[in-house]
Amino acid sequence: MEDFAESRPIPPDFVIGMGTLTFGFVVGFSMTAMPFLLSKAGVSVDQIAAVSATAMSPTFFSFLLTPIVDVGFTRRFYAFALAIATAVSLGAALYLLSPARLPLFTALLFFATLCVVLQNNAVGGWSTEFVPDERRGKVGGWQTAANLGGGAAGSMLVMSLVRSMAIQTVAILMAVLVLVSSLVLLWFPRPQMPTLKLTEIFGGTFRSVVRTSRQPNVLTGFLLFLLPAASVAATNLFAGLGKDFAAHPDRVIWATGAGAALSSAIGALLGGYLADRVDRKILYLSGGALAGLCSICLAWLPHTETVFIAGVMTYNGIAGICYAAFSALILELAGIGNPTAATQLGLFAAATNGAIVYMTWADGQGYRLFGIRGLFLVDGFAGLLASAGLLIFLRRRALKKAIEPDVPAELIEIKPA
Repeated sequence: MEDFAESRPIPPDFVIGMGTLTFGFVVGFSMTAMPFLLSKAGVSVDQIAAVSATAMSPTFFSFLLTPIVDVGFTRRFYAFALAIATAVSLGAALYLLSPARLPLFTALLFFATLCVVLQNNAVGGWSTEFVPDERRGKVGGWQTAANLGGGAAGSMLVMSLVRSMAIQTVAILMAVLVLVSSLVLLWFPRPQMPTLKLTEIFGGTFRSVVRTSRQPNVLTGFLLFLLPAASVAATNLFAGLGKDFAAHPDRVIWATGAGAALSSAIGALLGGYLADRVDRKILYLSGGALAGLCSICLAWLPHTETVFIAGVMTYNGIAGICYAAFSALILELAGIGNPTAATQLGLFAAATNGAIVYMTWADGQGYRLFGIRGLFLVDGFAGLLASAGLLIFLRRRALKKAIEPDVPAELIEIKPA
């Protein structure tokens, strides 16, 4: 029988990459536009921080629910159903935005984030069914560019529209934008029917994931993602560092908004190009080492506005390379034809998000104890030392080729209970 993926036309790389646009819109809104809107509404900084932490929490624990999108119905069904749920809940959150309804707003935004994370895992799992290994780097680059660019564009659009439109009108437009962004999935090849039934949602799925996760190359992937080699956590803190560089607020907004989105998107496309030509593990760690060196340079260079802008652009460009290498690498690790690919991708995302969280905290402690120089030295040496140590580890294990692209059938075969 002809291979399923080969029997369907595969869309161009940039079309596949645009499948993450919905995720970018929602997460970008939560990270950038939401704090702006709440501050404008008179909500205090500590309350904004609480809302942000609650809204973003599904990016860490959602892997516990990801098996849902690997069983019962096709990943296309879940991708569109979850996109609709995301649009409705995000639109409702914006429509009801008010300091008096902050708990309801938080709950709706939390649900929107949970839905879009699961939706993104469904899209990723769907992509593993048809993207060949030699194109995963470029696809990963476009996915990263769509994620980061979509987040920046969506946030800037919301922040611009609220100046001249009622928040209820903006809410409806944002819901429509989320729905429209998911229509690119219509170009994806028809997905396979899942091999796991609804009754195997956790037992069968987790047995399969455990089997695939025991492979040496997959375990190595988890080690790479859990350590702070390429967490590039300082990207989450630049917006609050303008005063330490005597940078004008307008320059800070431009550099950390449009400037960061542009440089990271360029880095992502470059990283995607390289990820199809070099070992993706080496590229990921090399990007982490470069980010570490960039942080160390920022610690000792004069803290001026020019250095701030150049530093933000350079660091985010390197971050784009790291993100693209990560996207390509996890597609490679998940393999083609893996019935639990969405769950596996969710576990990889949880691992790297965990590293980002603890490194963001560590960078903050460096700032608290030693100021701006302490922040960048903690960030820089953590990334540089972890990357160097892992490169030595890989060399000592004599890994002379890229991670095996396909999951052996005997490892992922599931027998009904």
